[in-house]
Amino acid sequence: MPGSLENNRASRLLVVDDDQTFLLMIRKVMSNSGFIVVACNNGEDALEICRDITPDMILMDVCLPGASGIEICRQIRQTTDYATLPILLVTANSDREIVREGYEAGATDFLTKPLDWNLFPHRAAYLVQAGRAMGELRVNRTSLATAQRIAKIGSFTYDAETQESQWSSELYSILGLDPERHRAHPDTLTHLIHPDDLEHVKAVSEQALRDSKSFSIEHRLVLHDGGIRHVRHYAEATEDLMGTRVVTGVLQDTTDHVHAIDQIRYLANFDGLTGLTNRRQFNARLTETVQHARSSRNLVAVIIVDVDRFKLINDSLGHSAGDQILQVVAERVNRQVRNSDCVGPLDGDDTDVEIARVGGDEFSLMLPRIVHPTDAGPVAQRILETLREPIDVDGQNLTLSASIGISIYPIDGETTETLIANANRAMSHAKSQGGNSFQYYTESLNATSTRRLVLESKLRNAVEQNRLHLVYQPKVDLRSGRVIGMEALLRWVEPDLGFVPPDEFIPLAEEIGCISKIGRWVLLDACRQNKEWQDRGLGSVPVSVNVSSRQFSDTDLLEVVTEVLEETGLEPQWLELEITESAMLEDEVATTQTLKLIREQGVRVSLDDFGTGFSSLSYLRRLSLDTLKIDRSFVMDLPDDDDAKGIFEAIIVMAHVLGLVVIAEGVETEEQRDFLHSIDCDEIQGYLVSKPVPPDEFAHFLEPDAQGSK
Repeated sequence: MPGSLENNRASRLLVVDDDQTFLLMIRKVMSNSGFIVVACNNGEDALEICRDITPDMILMDVCLPGASGIEICRQIRQTTDYATLPILLVTANSDREIVREGYEAGATDFLTKPLDWNLFPHRAAYLVQAGRAMGELRVNRTSLATAQRIAKIGSFTYDAETQESQWSSELYSILGLDPERHRAHPDTLTHLIHPDDLEHVKAVSEQALRDSKSFSIEHRLVLHDGGIRHVRHYAEATEDLMGTRVVTGVLQDTTDHVHAIDQIRYLANFDGLTGLTNRRQFNARLTETVQHARSSRNLVAVIIVDVDRFKLINDSLGHSAGDQILQVVAERVNRQVRNSDCVGPLDGDDTDVEIARVGGDEFSLMLPRIVHPTDAGPVAQRILETLREPIDVDGQNLTLSASIGISIYPIDGETTETLIANANRAMSHAKSQGGNSFQYYTESLNATSTRRLVLESKLRNAVEQNRLHLVYQPKVDLRSGRVIGMEALLRWVEPDLGFVPPDEFIPLAEEIGCISKIGRWVLLDACRQNKEWQDRGLGSVPVSVNVSSRQFSDTDLLEVVTEVLEETGLEPQWLELEITESAMLEDEVATTQTLKLIREQGVRVSLDDFGTGFSSLSYLRRLSLDTLKIDRSFVMDLPDDDDAKGIFEAIIVMAHVLGLVVIAEGVETEEQRDFLHSIDCDEIQGYLVSKPVPPDEFAHFLEPDAQGSK
């Protein structure tokens, strides 16, 4: 709760309105802000309530059954006890005559419906505070100095006959004036009123004092040092015992309050970290632009930018570094989109372009008045290129990538919600394809997006309910024909979906953050199964388990491997970890060190899918490896493709020079097997030997009489 409301928990707010919906809303909002809300729907009841209790403020509709709110305000002001009570009149319009009559009747201020529910409790709190201060001024002048200092309220009096004024010390402080150098006089105050506010202040104050009415108005002061101060100005004219007119008033410094309100407004529309607009403001601007485009027949592009692997970066480097990265991303995206070369095709002022941070690592862009749907593509490409430029974070150079989705009004939707949803679908598709790319929305992505949502929910349930399972595929030594290893492969069969391909659900598991949990279970179950076969007297061969890049970053892989081996009792030499090139390249130093420590325990390490990444010879020398596993994409063209044959022979020679075992995966024909044997490939794996099979079927490969029969 805002500090300005803390002292108003017991404040009574009398609400007079015949709109039941408005009464329900005001009761909810103000009760949550610590006010005691008393409500009625007509002026006569309001007068009766004022006779029974003393409200701290009245909020009253102008249009009421029976006597109007203005007339009731006039009657309340005739009671001495309510001379300083804040009375706010509410109207659905700002008719000048109604406003004039209301002020003449003694209204403190006017509000128009609908109210700003975020700001009204703060405004009410300050009005109550000012009203109480004025009441205390009338009742107990001896405590005024302290009250003024605490509430930042300065008081003044002006004798119309003698032309003399008296100011409190707090008023001098508010005005930034020295009592020794500046005379207390109405003109001194008038000269400080902001030029844009002066005419209105004069009109209100002169009319009120001429009619012996009180007035309350908010305006600005321009101090001698150039500073701007916001004040609430309250005054009333009375006659003393001698019949002399005396003007008594207060100025309350509301600068802090106004700044707080400005901050609330800012945070309601802008992102505090990057300074970009937020989701709420972006959606509002997009809605306005779409409405305008509907009549002008313009095209509008919506672009969603999601930073790839940001959670990994945030978890690895810390939230402070993550915030720094988001600020750089915001600045680069903003710079590129505002760049004239980039915005040139948009046929419009680049100030119309809207850029927002709408989530943790997600940004939205709106490009109005594009000439052709393809104009959004170069913008997306420029964003991808600028994000690839290294970012220095605490001495570390990071290279980012992003997944970008694009939707076009009116081709891909005619509402804000549809355009954003379809751009998100396109972004998700780009991410599912490996990221670092942009994707236009197409109708087919609807089905893809729906399936992804279904898969995500069912995958979480499958993990929690232990409904994933392992199958095993043998590895065969080409020289002896013996089964000398096996790979544990994860499978998921969902009752209503059937078989879900691993290349579909494993990237999804990485994206939603459950791959580490799955990975640990796979490691545990594979080691447990291998140990069980050994205890039954079947052949002892290593089991290979795939490890994702996320397992390196989300967990201490060395610790997990150690725990699993201890829990299952499997000897380290009977476990092999298969690591992809991409996992190794993400953090070479940390990965190399982890693999070195794992190998020192006796666990074997294999580089999976070799040839699909960017490994160099010098890179392979630095890594702690036992095996190179050549990707099936090279095997499928054997033995007919001369280029494939040459590449395979070169890889095998290189690997053997480095002391590595070479295994070819995806071997399906005898011709492929024979060629691989002829060039000294060590092992093969593929459908020629066996498809992946359940544990009970695979056990036959480990029986003594099965060895050498393949």
